[in-house]
Amino acid sequence: MARLNNRMTAAAGAALLFMLMVPAVVFAYANIQYPASVGVGKPFVLRVTSAAPVEKISAVWQGRTIPLDISIWNEKYISLGLFGTQAGKVKPGVSRMKIIMETPGGKKEADISIRVHAVKYREDHLTLPENMVTPPKSVLNRIAAERKETGRALSVLTVSRNWGLPLVRPVSGIVTSPYGRRRILNKKPRNHHGGVDFRSAVGTPVKAALPGRVVLAGDHYYAGKSVYVDSGGGVISHYFHLDSIAVGEGDVIPAGKTIGKSGNTGRSTGPHLHFGLSIAGQMVDSEPLFETTLAGLLKDTSLKRVELTGRK
Repeated sequence: MARLNNRMTAAAGAALLFMLMVPAVVFAYANIQYPASVGVGKPFVLRVTSAAPVEKISAVWQGRTIPLDISIWNEKYISLGLFGTQAGKVKPGVSRMKIIMETPGGKKEADISIRVHAVKYREDHLTLPENMVTPPKSVLNRIAAERKETGRALSVLTVSRNWGLPLVRPVSGIVTSPYGRRRILNKKPRNHHGGVDFRSAVGTPVKAALPGRVVLAGDHYYAGKSVYVDSGGGVISHYFHLDSIAVGEGDVIPAGKTIGKSGNTGRSTGPHLHFGLSIAGQMVDSEPLFETTLAGLLKDTSLKRVELTGRK
């Protein structure tokens, strides 16, 4: 019996020594907060939080990969992303987003599903003289060149996040034409309105809704005098039909700075400011973002936990 006890004691000691020599596996997790459902044209926020180190995070949404800025707060790695779906471009149904996280232990991926539900936007049926609907052939080359120029501005992608919520209202006038409004001109459907029109008299100072860097300032056939501002993470705001421009390309501006004065330039039917917000290549409804906060958008979100395994 004594010999048996000695053998058992030796085995237990060997097991204990093995446990001390082999590093223990520690399981850490990243939490992904996202909306289970969002309306077509409406913006939403994604948040990734991890107690373990994360070197890079990106999100693949609607065919575009967006790198997300990472900050460290309260010993946690946190990333925030602003996203949306464009009316007339994204159809109702389930859309998938892939989250890619690069950690010291390797790459981790997670797929989340977001149900995009239909939103009914206003339609106006108008009959107009054809010369008010179709531009003359003499300006088609100009329009094509400007489309490429603005396309490059809207595709600017910087990692550093400068945006925050709520947005600064660029002018105080009421909304005269909301996002998503669609005109049927001479029985031909046009694209959904990609921005928000504010009533604004000629010469009214226009404030930057977001901080960032001016990536384009020019005078275009449709938009008139216009300014595009990059706020990082795929967030690009723009201001159309200005009477004058007070900033230049490359300028880094704070939210609330006067970027110009409202006007009636370009293909405009009266003095107003057209404000647009492009997020990861999707033109979205900016109106909710003038009132809500990040906490408000993250309220009642779904949660997915992704295992990040390390060793101690």
